[in-house]
Amino acid sequence: MHLTGKETGLDQDLSSELFTALEALHYSKAVTCKSTGITIQGLVPPTVALIDVGYPSYATEINILIDCCGLVAFLKYSRRHRPSCSIFSWMTAPAGAALHRCGPKKYGGGDDMYVEVDDEVRRTGTAEAEVANQLCGDFMSGKVVQIPGISPMYDYEWSPQEVETQDHVLFLAAQRNMRKIDGTLCVSSSVYEPEAMAACKEWSNSIGQEWYPVGPLSLPDSFPSTQAHDEKERAVISFLNKMQLGFGDRSVLYISFGTLIWPAEPEKLWAIIDELVSARKPFILGCTSPIAHISEEKIRMISESGIGMMMSWLPQEKILSHPATGWFVTHGGWNSTQEALIHRVPVIYWPFVFDESYVAARTCQLDAGFELTEVRTGKLGARVPYRFKDGPNYPSFTVPAAREEIRTLLRRIEGEEGCVVRSNFERLGRMMNETWNDGHEGKESLEAFLRRYVD
Repeated sequence: MHLTGKETGLDQDLSSELFTALEALHYSKAVTCKSTGITIQGLVPPTVALIDVGYPSYATEINILIDCCGLVAFLKYSRRHRPSCSIFSWMTAPAGAALHRCGPKKYGGGDDMYVEVDDEVRRTGTAEAEVANQLCGDFMSGKVVQIPGISPMYDYEWSPQEVETQDHVLFLAAQRNMRKIDGTLCVSSSVYEPEAMAACKEWSNSIGQEWYPVGPLSLPDSFPSTQAHDEKERAVISFLNKMQLGFGDRSVLYISFGTLIWPAEPEKLWAIIDELVSARKPFILGCTSPIAHISEEKIRMISESGIGMMMSWLPQEKILSHPATGWFVTHGGWNSTQEALIHRVPVIYWPFVFDESYVAARTCQLDAGFELTEVRTGKLGARVPYRFKDGPNYPSFTVPAAREEIRTLLRRIEGEEGCVVRSNFERLGRMMNETWNDGHEGKESLEAFLRRYVD
């Protein structure tokens, strides 16, 4: 497929191009890269395909296009040459999140909702997107969801932030595609979520599939935390060194929401930043998202504080591995959580959608993290959380409430509760690392997969 510099849309079908290349590989023919023009020879036919079929709510169109076309091409290829090529989902989310998105109702999942949508589309001729939005609204109606390993939550709590894209068609595509494959490689571990992992294995077996836990995948950086690769890293490390000298180890809060998302009500974030400045709590703020619009006033305020740093791009693992970094305020994407575990930096969660709500709930269930509640936004986020259903004090989801919440949390993380959470998170990180030792789950699971499908 030639995608470099091309305008692409979800209505394009590039699967035939990929299928042609797969057919060439099957017969040991040369294939030519359509982007670079380079011809490659001597490749062997594929025996297994790993494809991300569980699209996150804010995946880019090009990511979705490649995955959709890849699945179509490999399904056609595997049917023609079965059983020469098996298809597996590359699940870069934890098992509990996969259960909620694609699993059976008995485990808190959406089950086969796509079947109901497909039937309604055929019956009425209504567009799939319209039917999906109508029926999937029932998936956020206030029903209690019980995913193994976490406390009960209302279904709408899985979308605690207002985001620009909530594409129910993608949600249904993930359900539909998960039923077409041979199994899943899940980038998680039973160390983190034994109940959900066991449920996923049972569910997969019940539909004739296999489930392999192969996480975590993040590994410690081979370079020392104080060694920089470029000017930006040097600036960050210099700031961290300065904060370590002035405030001590574990003194800095690192705040990042990843590369795409940003709070829908940024005034809550700025209220939190104000509190950090007032409390003389050092911080680094990442603002990589294209929707993060920072005023000159805010930039100046952070710069003049003497304890804050803000950049559009930050070397996350450099920051997490530095001894000055004490806490990580983040949306709680699974990749970021794995990196935090590797470097033993406990997380303060600000979840937005999909797996982030589960990761926050699961980590807090283990008493290994904190979650901010007053920062929730939108018509779903600003509804009463299940754990507050009996009162007496309900979150108000206002800017003053968010300000008071972080003020209180700063005292908690500096006290005995913070010490307990840090200790539990560090122990969890050590246990996660051990999954790749001989005789442990990660290594044994991957070796079993390779023996069956590759060797």
